[in-house]
Amino acid sequence: MIKKVKGMDTEFQEYASKFESEINRGTSTLSILSIISQYGKTGVHGYQISKDLLEQTHNMLIIEEGTLYPILRKLEGDRIIKSEREEEGRKRKFYYITVYGEKIYNYLSGFYSKLTEAIAPLFDVSVHLKQNKYLYCPACANKIDIQNLEAKYCDVCGHYIEKELDERGLKNE
Repeated sequence: MIKKVKGMDTEFQEYASKFESEINRGTSTLSILSIISQYGKTGVHGYQISKDLLEQTHNMLIIEEGTLYPILRKLEGDRIIKSEREEEGRKRKFYYITVYGEKIYNYLSGFYSKLTEAIAPLFDVSVHLKQNKYLYCPACANKIDIQNLEAKYCDVCGHYIEKELDERGLKNE
């Protein structure tokens, strides 16, 4: 973002640019996983991921091809996503989140959400987590979809969530 500003003090711009890069590194990976997760079983190709990121972040998170595809290869190497080539047409690669990847994504997005909520007052911003949709494990911050009322334990740390579900009137029978 800061690189777009012209006529700025060079030392300031270099520092701000490095800091932005540090923040964006993890955020980019998590945001890419979010987009892939949104497509579920239909999968999504790289260009659409890039386009959706721009749209859903209001042009704030720009991930160039030279950054996007190495992240996708790393996620695939880590078994968090898988890819398949189109059999007809342009032969694009479509990306899908794996079962293991869903577990990683739920944990990391829960952790990031709770961290953002916790530090929000330091920056005079407000964060409203979707408490009506998710339970955030009190032991590890894993994001648990409360539509899955079969869950009794956090699938990351094993915390028994019956008490938290009961407090929301969602107790498992």
